[in-house]
Amino acid sequence: MKRILMLIVAVTLVCSCKSSKTTNSTVSTNESAAEKKLQQTWVLENLNGKVITDKDFAVSPKLVMGSSNFSGTTGCNAIKGDLTSKGEGKLQFATITSETKKCEAKKEGEFLQLLRTTSGYSIDNNKLYLSNQFGLTMSFKKG
Repeated sequence: MKRILMLIVAVTLVCSCKSSKTTNSTVSTNESAAEKKLQQTWVLENLNGKVITDKDFAVSPKLVMGSSNFSGTTGCNAIKGDLTSKGEGKLQFATITSETKKCEAKKEGEFLQLLRTTSGYSIDNNKLYLSNQFGLTMSFKKG
C-alpha cells in the first residue's frame, strides 16, 4: 500500500513539473513573437490624439525598430537609440540621439519628448500604439 501511494505521489510530481515547464516555454515564445512583430518600419499617423498633417511635419516621422535599437526620422532630423523591452507590452526608447538641423517641423520636439517618456506598446491591425504613464501618446502604421 505504501509503495502504491509513493508511486502515485511520484507520478503526480513528475507530471506537475512537466506542465510547469511547458507553460514557461509558451510564455517565452509569446514574448519573442510580440517583439518580432515590433521589429519593422513604422510611420507616424497620430500624435497626442491628433492626426498629423503637412503643417506639423514636412515628412511623416518614421521609426525602424530592431531587436535592441532603433533609427528613423523626426520628419526632419535623423534619430537613433537603444530599445529596452521587458516583456510583451513594455518598451522604452533609451539614449535617443538626434541631428540638430533647423527644421520647419512644428511638432518635432513633442514627438521626441513622447518617445523619451514611452513605457508601453501594443500592436493591433498592423498599427503600433505607444503609451506612457498617462495613456496613449502616438500611433503608427506599417511603413
